[in-house]
Amino acid sequence: MGLNEKYDRFYQTDGSTTEFVKLPIRRWPLDRAEAIVAVEGTGEAILDIGCGNGSLLYQFRQRYDRLIGLEYSAGRLRQAEANLAGLPFEGIQGSAEVISQISDASLDRIISADVIEHIPDVFAAANEMFRLLKPGGVLVINTPNIAFIKKRLMLLAGRFPSTSQPNEGLGSDLLFDGGHLHYFTYRSLRLVLERSGFQMIRPTAFGRFGAFHGLWPTLTSVGVQWLARKPG
Repeated sequence: MGLNEKYDRFYQTDGSTTEFVKLPIRRWPLDRAEAIVAVEGTGEAILDIGCGNGSLLYQFRQRYDRLIGLEYSAGRLRQAEANLAGLPFEGIQGSAEVISQISDASLDRIISADVIEHIPDVFAAANEMFRLLKPGGVLVINTPNIAFIKKRLMLLAGRFPSTSQPNEGLGSDLLFDGGHLHYFTYRSLRLVLERSGFQMIRPTAFGRFGAFHGLWPTLTSVGVQWLARKPG
């Protein structure tokens, strides 16, 4: 079974459309989706890398004229097309390492929620994101925080601090730790993005306990989120 088939099975849906609701804008976002939506700004074109069923792009339907979704799983992409029917949605199946269907410097914003940890070549993906953004365009990206206090305690207890699946990543027979290949801290994700030329603007902390996660983000935030800009 190929990797794309495993992703199709791991994230399989029954094909029925999903009715999305508008996410609130909070000072302290409760999850990865709220954290991305909370970043201000509008424009012409936005790309969601790893768009899944389209739920995150739906939140930007009144802020951007073109909603573009990249998805590795064909099944998930079909679900996004069904869920976003009637909206200016353009779906692309493929990997974030090479997105040849999109022209250089053509996007105002790129978003990505808990996807970069799945991508084999994170440097190639970061270079592609940089290429696709217009000068001054922004990237909002998040990923699980391997340095979160709960993960540190797990490691201290001699257990692997998995970020997707229970039982030290063995919760599924299809994908180890939900297909996570890499693990990031605030610093390591910043270094990857800076290597591609991004200018870092600010980090964001989030989690279901609100303000607690902002006390010391490198330790208390469930996920790592960076807002970055392509200079120019």
